[in-house]
Formats: sequence, structure tokens, C-alpha cells
Amino acid sequence: MKKRNFIFIFVTLISVVGLYLLLDLEKDYSQLSIEELHDLAQKEDAEVQGMLAYYYQEGINENINYEESLKWYLESVNNGNTTAMVNLGYLYGNGIGVEKDLTKAFELNLKAANSGDLTGMFNVGKKYEMGIGIAKDTTKANYWLEKSEASKEI
Repeated sequence: MKKRNFIFIFVTLISVVGLYLLLDLEKDYSQLSIEELHDLAQKEDAEVQGMLAYYYQEGINENINYEESLKWYLESVNNGNTTAMVNLGYLYGNGIGVEKDLTKAFELNLKAANSGDLTGMFNVGKKYEMGIGIAKDTTKANYWLEKSEASKEI
């Protein structure tokens, strides 16, 4: 149980502060200006949209701007970016820049999990285990936690 809690905290931390920046290694957006990122984001590049959202969330190269962050996370989620789903779920789960909504946080993580995102799977398992945003369900908790572990081995 303690191991699962540690892993949950560790995975969430990585997701929020860095997992998002694990983009396709062939694409290096780190040297682009905010304006250049905006140009790419306008072309519905889900990775760039999510990256831009994260930049606004954390105040990277700009001041923190939760309104812009939310806008770009929603665009990225709509374009299928599972990391953006998890990150936006984190914001809703903690009321950062948005009104706290545990149900919405759960739903975003579930959407990511159903799309194969390991962090989403783990988060859904923990939320079922702890009854966060959804009724406690040990069977579903174990399913998602085991699925997240099994997927790491593939």
C-alpha cells in the first residue's frame, strides 16, 4: 500500500513537472519562441498545444496565465493528447486555475487511461482505491493499477 502511494505521488509529480515535456525526440520545440509555438498550436499540433498550456501553467517564458493554459489544454485534449488530459485532470483535481472538480479530474484521467496512457491508468486506479471523484471500488482500482504495471513491462 505504501509503495502504491509513493508511486502515485511520484508519477503525478513527474506528470506535472516534466512528463509533459517528453515529446517526440525528433521534434525539439524548446528553442522556439512563444510566438512560434502559438503558430504551431494554431495548426492543431496537439503536442505543441499541450506544451504551450504547460508553459502558461508554470510561467515558462511568460507569466503564469491559467486562462491561456486552460484554453490550450482543452485544445490539446480535443486533439487527443493524453498527457494533456492527465495534466488538465491534475489542475481540476487540485483547483489550480480552475474551480476544483474531482469528477472532471477523474473523467479526464479515465479518458487518458482508456487511450493507453500509463499515468492515466495509475491515477484512475488510485482514484478508485481512495474514492476520489468516483465511488470507491477495489475491483476497478486493482484492475487499473495492475494494468498500469503490466503496461510498463511491454
